[in-house]
Amino acid sequence: MAGAASARVSALPPSGIRTISDRKRPTSIDLSIGQPSLRPEIAPFEAATDWIREHGCPYAPYAGIPELRERAAQIYGGARLSDAKNVCVTNGSQEAIYLAIKTLVEPGKGEVLICNPGYPSYARCCDLEGIARREFALRPEDGFQIRARDVLEAVRPATRLVIIGSPSNPTGAVMAAAEVDELARGLLDHRLAAPWVLFDEVYRELIYDGLPYRSITDVYPYGMCVHSLSKSCALTGLRLGFLMAPQEILDIAVRAHGLMLMSVSIFGQRVALEFMRSPDRLRAHHGFYVAQSRLMREAALAARLDFVEPQGAFYTMVRLPHSWRGRSADAAISLLDEFDVVTAAGEVFGSGAGDYLRVSWSASPADVREGFARIGEFLGRSA
Repeated sequence: MAGAASARVSALPPSGIRTISDRKRPTSIDLSIGQPSLRPEIAPFEAATDWIREHGCPYAPYAGIPELRERAAQIYGGARLSDAKNVCVTNGSQEAIYLAIKTLVEPGKGEVLICNPGYPSYARCCDLEGIARREFALRPEDGFQIRARDVLEAVRPATRLVIIGSPSNPTGAVMAAAEVDELARGLLDHRLAAPWVLFDEVYRELIYDGLPYRSITDVYPYGMCVHSLSKSCALTGLRLGFLMAPQEILDIAVRAHGLMLMSVSIFGQRVALEFMRSPDRLRAHHGFYVAQSRLMREAALAARLDFVEPQGAFYTMVRLPHSWRGRSADAAISLLDEFDVVTAAGEVFGSGAGDYLRVSWSASPADVREGFARIGEFLGRSA
């Protein structure tokens, strides 16, 4: 028999979100994953198809087609990352996150600082590369807000990269502009060498109540960001994202990207370019999610749920009663088995969410309304 598989890869656990989601039945109400229920606009696909008819389906440049990189820089780059040379088109934001970690941190020579709770892939990408990681805690009594002081207190000499999701998956929290400014000042004044900071901004178009948004790339010279069209335009299957960074880092990241993928699908890039020609297309679904956020709040209050008010994205954290505390995976499975509603166990996102279920409200309004009612019945019975 040939040798065993890599120990590092073998040690990766299955996705905690998908493990429960894969158990759903045809009748299940699925509130577990960030899958928009809306349909994307068709015209960009038709325009991309016309381009293929005329030009064929060739390789794309490693970093992406120039006009798409230029458009991403114009929309998301701000003053510091405003050139196409600051953009690499990636296979969704997932690759962009992995690429940033792989490019900036060497195993045994640095660490990545992530928030708890936070998006699970941050930790899993570190584990896959054998890179040390540490966490800073977000406090439930503070609505899981991301505070500059918590990050600054956690930074150590070994900290090479800090990753922050804003708006956050799973909590829906948006890092306030004043907190971003304080973080940038604090890191530059820090007694230690300033680390890189990566903002995961895939939900940037989905912020509510007129809340102003500040990216770390606006105020910090060592800032980077990740973007995607998956959530804002209901294009999760297109697998189209962006890594944006200062050119000296991006040029190196593109080498690894080219080795892993060569380039992202030319058809996908042409579709993305059409969506990004108009900022209105990027925000076309915003009104739907504003209405959904109100519906979610009404449904959660009607069901007497203890939940976190989200500022962005399309998730909320529902607190479990004492009988389920620390057993969120068991609670999610029981909820599915008994009430046919699929949610994500809070513990998947870190120990700080072990007393919660993460509930997505990107499903249809009818499913959100009925799903929250069933969650309320389940938790009320368990109280």
